[in-house]
Amino acid sequence: MPECPHCDAIIDGAGLSRQSPFNAFRECASCGQRFTADSATKRRQIVGILIAIIALLLTLSLFFTGTRWLIPTIVSYLVLGGWVIWSNQCVSFIPYQED
Repeated sequence: MPECPHCDAIIDGAGLSRQSPFNAFRECASCGQRFTADSATKRRQIVGILIAIIALLLTLSLFFTGTRWLIPTIVSYLVLGGWVIWSNQCVSFIPYQED
């Protein structure tokens, strides 16, 4: 589980989901300090989005061309699921510094 970089409290998703998704930072429920994801976490998110787009395109190809793309589509969703699970285990937070 990811921890607050200020007070080392475990950060759960329930506390984060109540905060605005449009802010560049999140606030720790324990200490109130701001933090954000590190750059490696952000890169993993971009790779995940690219894998999701590939899975979507393969799903659309199933709809338009038939079942010949079934196996690559299934594999793409398995890869996407594995990527999400692995990425969530690697999340780390750093203190937020305003510009």
